[in-house]
Amino acid sequence: MKKHLAYILALSMLLVVILTGCASNEESAKALLDKYFSSAAKLDYSTTYTCYYDEYQKKIPEDEFVKERKQASVIQSYRILELNVQKDKGQASVELTFAPSEKLNRPQPVTLKVTEDLVKEKDGWKIKVW
Repeated sequence: MKKHLAYILALSMLLVVILTGCASNEESAKALLDKYFSSAAKLDYSTTYTCYYDEYQKKIPEDEFVKERKQASVIQSYRILELNVQKDKGQASVELTFAPSEKLNRPQPVTLKVTEDLVKEKDGWKIKVW
């Protein structure tokens, strides 16, 4: 009986460790998305740039990214609708609301649903493009 109880306890502890690891993985991916979209909403595009994966940063210099981003629509708000992560990749569905823009001849905010691909690199989760 004691062996049986010890076996059940060991399996239970293993399950807790596995579930905690999965939750931590999802939490860190969510933290990246929060950093990515909140920095964009604050017009802090240098911080937004750090959220992209290495391949993107190798091809697009930060100053070029910031310059282009300043020309784009301003994010007013965001809401993560769904987040699916596996070991080293993931995908998020996000609702974005863009502010009105005179330059784009848009007098009202516009809300769109976007999908963001995620990849886990040596230093954590990153936004994957291309």
